[in-house]
Amino acid sequence: MKSLNNPAPNPKHYIIFVRETNTDHLRRKKEIDEWALNYWLLQQYARLCFRIYYRKIQFINKRRIPEKQPVIIAPNHQNALMDAMVLVTRTGFQNVFLARADIFKGKFLIRFLTYLNIMPVFRIRDGIENVKKNDEVFEKTTRVLHNRHNPLVIFPEGNHGDRRRLRQLVKGIFRIAFQAQEKFEKNSGVKIIPVGIDYGHYQHFRTTLLINVGDPIEIADFYLDYTENPVTAINKLKETYASQLSKLIIDIQTEEFYPLFMDLREIYNDNMRSMLGIPGNSLYERFRADKVMIDVLNSELEQNPENISILNDEVSNYMHDLRNAGLRDWVLKNEPFGFFNLFISAIAKAIFLPVFLFGFLNNIVPYLFTATRVTNIKDQQFHSSFKYVVGMIAFPVWYLVIAGIMAFLSLPIWFIVLYILLLPLSGLIAFEYYIRFRKLLGKLRFTFRKNSDEMVALSEKRKRVSDFMKDIVNRHKDIYENPR
Repeated sequence: MKSLNNPAPNPKHYIIFVRETNTDHLRRKKEIDEWALNYWLLQQYARLCFRIYYRKIQFINKRRIPEKQPVIIAPNHQNALMDAMVLVTRTGFQNVFLARADIFKGKFLIRFLTYLNIMPVFRIRDGIENVKKNDEVFEKTTRVLHNRHNPLVIFPEGNHGDRRRLRQLVKGIFRIAFQAQEKFEKNSGVKIIPVGIDYGHYQHFRTTLLINVGDPIEIADFYLDYTENPVTAINKLKETYASQLSKLIIDIQTEEFYPLFMDLREIYNDNMRSMLGIPGNSLYERFRADKVMIDVLNSELEQNPENISILNDEVSNYMHDLRNAGLRDWVLKNEPFGFFNLFISAIAKAIFLPVFLFGFLNNIVPYLFTATRVTNIKDQQFHSSFKYVVGMIAFPVWYLVIAGIMAFLSLPIWFIVLYILLLPLSGLIAFEYYIRFRKLLGKLRFTFRKNSDEMVALSEKRKRVSDFMKDIVNRHKDIYENPR
């Protein structure tokens, strides 16, 4: 006989208890740094779109970003959302980001940004009372680093800029690094990974992208200084990071001659690579030559500023006349082209014209939507971000509309599938055709006017610029022969 004080358990109650216990892990809120399938699926689609958006991508020293370690990835910040998308699509990690708190507005946007693994960080302009919330944010970042699931990404420059240079750094990233390092004390633990991101053009579609990863910076190397004087240690770490990142980016600090330095990257890079004995023409090899050239120009600006002023006038005059002639520098650099080659190129354009028209007509609606709407954005550094995100949505939706129309017309399924699959490829071919057609026009424009006074004068001006630069480079052989 069962005791009245200890009645037999009700099987139904037991089943309910087991079910609730076994589903506790399903109801547990996912940590922001944990791997998620829905994020991974979106990441793969974003990766595909990113690879279409950029014509050429080169990732240097990717292996320097360690896995399953307390890592802070710290890139430069020049191109708004695209800088974050570089790391989302190219590293393979489900990175956790810090972003300024003023973009976290409205429940939907807060949930969406959280879904993208983005946490808010507050600035003084957000109110003193809100800045105190950073303590909680810093605690979360420490947990992210200790969990070692995915890297933490922080942009030490705070906000994006429109110049290729290292800007003033904020100290939050270094405070976070030291706070997380306290668990490891003087032993190896938290690492900051400097990453340089360089775009062929900030706003253009189908441009180039170079990602350059530097050596990890061990926070343990600064920890003893931190225990004695946190401010001194933070400043020392900040200087070390700035020095490392400067080597990974195009860092043009001069304001007055910034346009000159940028123009010379276009005009003189081939000559610079030849003088340095760099045989290739990859993004990284062009970057190496640019870095040496910028060092040379900085040295000349310091020692002989009058020469830089003269060079600036020469280059400004040349570029002004080049634009008036409707030409680009590569035309004069690569001439002569030869009538036979031009004729073959023109025939090829005529043959592939139907392919261009197919791709153009089938993709013009979503393309024009992204291209025209972007003019409403005042900050030019957001143009590329807008075109990328809207394109991710607009093009698939447009393709579905076309498929729906074809299905309504009762066309065969195999034909509809094949037609839709051809649309993105034909769109890319049409865009490349358009670029090559414009280049052919540039070659023809120069060739038929090659012996005119205007073209002769342009060629002479370009030669004067090249000769002037050669003299400058030869005056700084210490830099030229020992590039950093």
